[in-house]
Amino acid sequence: MRNKKLLFCLLMCFIIYLIYHFTATKKLTYLSLGDSLALGENAYGDVQYGYSDYVASYLEKNNLLRFYTKSFAKSGYRIRDLENAILKNETIQIDDEQYVLKKILRDADIITVSIGANDILSEITESTLSLSLIDEKKLTEELDQLFLSFKSVLKTLKKYTRAKIIVVGYYNPFQEADAKINRLFTYFENGYQKVTLDEKVAYISISSLFKNHQDYLPNPFNIHPGSQGYSAISNKIVAYLEENLLNSLAK
Repeated sequence: MRNKKLLFCLLMCFIIYLIYHFTATKKLTYLSLGDSLALGENAYGDVQYGYSDYVASYLEKNNLLRFYTKSFAKSGYRIRDLENAILKNETIQIDDEQYVLKKILRDADIITVSIGANDILSEITESTLSLSLIDEKKLTEELDQLFLSFKSVLKTLKKYTRAKIIVVGYYNPFQEADAKINRLFTYFENGYQKVTLDEKVAYISISSLFKNHQDYLPNPFNIHPGSQGYSAISNKIVAYLEENLLNSLAK
């Protein structure tokens, strides 16, 4: 009789486990890191709804979001700034509560990263006031050093997280750029793609989005996207997540 009661209890526990296993919603922690694109600065200098906000909204609508922040992203951030923030274990305050970067990195399931645009743009603008007079050979050598720094920050990031890391690429913001500038941005993107491949993290290319849609950059005096541009970037990220992470959560 005792054995029957024990078997019954075990069976009930197993049934409860199965019900929980197949009905429980698996929620995710999402962190957006990097520069003004990660923060969502718009074409008029205001921080509003960026690509990470669209991604977070998608996760929330599908009951998949546990926690999201873009507060560690900073306008003007370069690669070394992001690496220093991780190594120094930066702390921020949101609504009277403190959040520590390494703790969020440990908890994170998804991390998107936009970093490096300020590095390349500073090299271009510091080289010469005339884009057509840029020393292409010198700049490609500078970019090669930038790729080493980018590899370093990804290695540092991977020390503190097991999250799905997604590097968001960049676009050429100079809408009337000459062939030399186009070659430099192509070299930049190819180098970034190689680093992400070597480091086994995902890369989302967005250069073609902006090449085919100049309306995504509504202010000719500002390199940041408008809401349509950010929405288009988020669509590519969501498509990647659906194929490579979210479908497996549903199983």
